[in-house]
Amino acid sequence: MPLFARPLPQTALLAAALAAAGLAHAGPADDEFAAAVAACKAAPKSGTRYVAVTGAFMRPVPRADGGVVARIPIAAAVTLECERDGWVRGTSELPQPSVGWIRADLLQAKAPTLASLNADYAAAAPDQRKTVAERIVALAPYQAPGHQLLIDTLSKAGDAEGARKAGEFRDRMLSPKPERLGGEPKLLFVVERGYAAPLARIGDDGRLQDADASTRYFPPLRGLYFFRRGGADGIAQVLDVALSDVTGEAHVRIAPATARSDQARGLATNFPATSAKPAADAAAPAAARKAAEDALRAGLRQQKVERAQIERALKAKPDHERDLGMELHSFEAGSAGPMAIATVVWNLPVAGPDQVETSVAASAILEGDGKGGYRVVGSQSSTNGGDATESPRFFDRLDLDGDGVPELIFQVGQYEGVDYQVWSRKSGQWKKAYQGGYVGV
Repeated sequence: MPLFARPLPQTALLAAALAAAGLAHAGPADDEFAAAVAACKAAPKSGTRYVAVTGAFMRPVPRADGGVVARIPIAAAVTLECERDGWVRGTSELPQPSVGWIRADLLQAKAPTLASLNADYAAAAPDQRKTVAERIVALAPYQAPGHQLLIDTLSKAGDAEGARKAGEFRDRMLSPKPERLGGEPKLLFVVERGYAAPLARIGDDGRLQDADASTRYFPPLRGLYFFRRGGADGIAQVLDVALSDVTGEAHVRIAPATARSDQARGLATNFPATSAKPAADAAAPAAARKAAEDALRAGLRQQKVERAQIERALKAKPDHERDLGMELHSFEAGSAGPMAIATVVWNLPVAGPDQVETSVAASAILEGDGKGGYRVVGSQSSTNGGDATESPRFFDRLDLDGDGVPELIFQVGQYEGVDYQVWSRKSGQWKKAYQGGYVGV
């Protein structure tokens, strides 16, 4: 099953942090890291502490200029390994699994809550209230009272510019707006399991090209137009750059949700592709199902699949854990009328002990013929074995070129990731116009 943005192993995170600090491959730095870990193992300490400040830097070695592994958010739990010389070594799951050293004075025994922070604010001296208000905003960034408390605190302190910036931050958090960055081309993103990744650039002529892997598309709090089932369905807002720094992906929330959701799935753009609302898939008419099954049979026969295996594949219900079975989607496609998209992926029996596991895949695009029937207007099929894997599943649809007919987007399972196909309709036929946007697992 394809997965988006699997967190890097802790060793990789440490290596990245050392490299960022200019310590990679440096003998003394390696010795310092090894010595700190050895000392920690010699005097272990168990327990859990919680980040007390807006964010605490976790470092690969116990010193302030020792590089950064991650920025651990307020109230995040840190599982202790040891404590020495004013530093704690531990692990945290937020914003991603990480291990390293944090200053002990940035942690506390109990997780801060809104109630405890509001009590701290009431008891704080005037020159300490800004710090506490900032912690309240960090703990509850999508609740208006904390933002207003910070704005009022800055205003009372005579910091008009700080209050203005706090107001802008509040507006971005509570009322995000989609934006196209200066000099940025039209872009298509995919949103899967609560992560966004660039899929393609869209040229002035409507042609799709690979997104520039060296470009940073995810500044914090950036908004993107979000689409599902061919229609506009909110705003995808970037939550952080912890992943995009390394993998070209980023956590996103679909506003007004206040957190990333594994259920978030669809397409996003930096331009208003459509103002239409999402349209739910319709129940496939019997004629569409029959035509789809016949088209998939033809595709599997092209791959020399035996009749019995074809029928088993077509009767199998979708199993996304194993990426098997048949799927059928039916919907209205603007001026193209009623459509049906059928896909099937199936593992064939292994022929012998020395044979590799083989799977087959087929897909078909069908349009209504105006007489109650359906005709095939696009198809593909393949046989996959070993590292050579390519199994398309229908992902979503969106009118990218404004011609009144949505482009069709397929997610294509690869050996260690996924990429995407975009199909367009020209002269009554559907053709694959683009394949790219690879995301590893």
